[in-house]
Amino acid sequence: MSVIRVDKLQSPSGTVTFAGITTFSGTGAFAISGGDSSQRPATPLTGQIRYVSGDLTNAVEYYNGSSWVQI
Repeated sequence: MSVIRVDKLQSPSGTVTFAGITTFSGTGAFAISGGDSSQRPATPLTGQIRYVSGDLTNAVEYYNGSSWVQI
């Protein structure tokens, strides 16, 4: 198994793609993007995950290929 340690990962396009299995370890946390439902991606991809806030709910949701579903 290879291990790469970075403090910050940036891409000029704003997109970083990982292939295979990505493992996060440690006792910290990671942040996912989010906003209210009006701020969802205009053309979402199946499997995208985001945090939805406002709209009388605060939850993690994913896109299943046809709609956003709360986890």
